[in-house]
Order: sequence, then structure tokens, then C-alpha cells
Amino acid sequence: MADRVAGRISWRTLSPLFWLLAGVYLLHLVWRWLELPRLWWVQHYLDDLLCLPLVLTVTLFVIRFFYGQQLRLAWYHVVFTVVYFSLAFEVFFPKFMPRYTSDWVDAALYAAGGLIFYRFLNK
Repeated sequence: MADRVAGRISWRTLSPLFWLLAGVYLLHLVWRWLELPRLWWVQHYLDDLLCLPLVLTVTLFVIRFFYGQQLRLAWYHVVFTVVYFSLAFEVFFPKFMPRYTSDWVDAALYAAGGLIFYRFLNK
């Protein structure tokens, strides 16, 4: 049974670019945990740029496990995710949670991350 499950996993979904972006994110997380000084744009915008390529690639990995290795996300799936994250984190959460702040640059970075995913990771 384990061999059938292993045969359904498409490890090619997790490309070298995904691992590079995940490594950059983890490095930034450790850097923040160590409380080392960071450039202001890294401190405020790097996570927003990396968010959607990482989230959508992991989502595609899970979907391919259940529905087949040839599956790709359509452009409207990516656009929906960009709009969803932008509305959630830049409109709704800042209204109800003081921890979040609204910034239009974050929404633009979500869109850039969606483009990175669609162009390079959605193969």
C-alpha cells in the first residue's frame, strides 16, 4: 500500500525554485528570531512577496496527490488567491485586529508573488 501512495506523490512539483524561496523565507525567519538588523524593505515586504509562491506550490502539491500529476492551476485560481489574500490581510484583518496594518504595496507584492508562481512554479 505504501508503494501506491508514494507513486501518487509528484515530487517534481517542489522545484528547485520552490526550495530556494523556502530557504530564503526560513533564513529571514531565523534572522528575525535572532533580532538582527534588517533592511526596511526586507523587514516589511519580503514575507508578502514569498507568501503566494510558497502557499500555492504546497497547495498544488496536495491537489496533485489527490487528482493527478498533470494538474495545473488556472490563471483565475491564482487571481482569486491574490484577491483573497489582499482582501483578508489588507482590508478585513486590519479593521478588526490591531496587529495587522493595511498597505497597498503588500497587495502589489501578493500579485507579484502570484505571477512568480504562475510563470515559474505552475508547471
